[in-house]
Amino acid sequence: MARKRDYKAEYERRLERGRKKGLSRSQARGHPKKGEPLASSPQVKPKSDEKIEAALRHMQLGMSMTTAARTEQLSSKRLSQFIHAHGIAKWQNRKWIMKDSRPRRVPHIKGSYATTVTVPDFANASRAGQYHNAVGRFVNTGDLSFIEPFEGDSIIDTKGRSHPFETDPNNLFRYAMKDEPPFHEIYQIVSN
Repeated sequence: MARKRDYKAEYERRLERGRKKGLSRSQARGHPKKGEPLASSPQVKPKSDEKIEAALRHMQLGMSMTTAARTEQLSSKRLSQFIHAHGIAKWQNRKWIMKDSRPRRVPHIKGSYATTVTVPDFANASRAGQYHNAVGRFVNTGDLSFIEPFEGDSIIDTKGRSHPFETDPNNLFRYAMKDEPPFHEIYQIVSN
């Protein structure tokens, strides 16, 4: 004999899944209000998770999308939907061209203290990483030539504010003496 379905419980689970995805009640029900996209619409961007980020890292190293998805035990369709919804890559000349421009959180040295700044793109995040590498080399060697290229330079945050790089040797030595977390522990892609 067939098991009797509990429609009320199924409906509640459906609403709960919608809440977790950030959908309104009407979207979760499948009947969005005027002006709201369907829950399955491309306008509703899928959320990121560890598997998707790991697959994207594989793709940045030259792996195909299908192989990257399979490596991370992820559906290639799900990875493809994420890539297209966020505009992370482009299929060109039979290969994926990565152009990930999601905001990132990076550490920033101000005085002798570290703060975090959210930058709008990879270019600013890359510049911040180059600066931190140069600071590490300067602290290890005492050679000012490592930090001289960053004098007067800065990174721009998501609100358009400029954050100049600290180039005072004394402040950088004080910063190095503190027990601050390293760059890779703070760096993070900030997605929905």
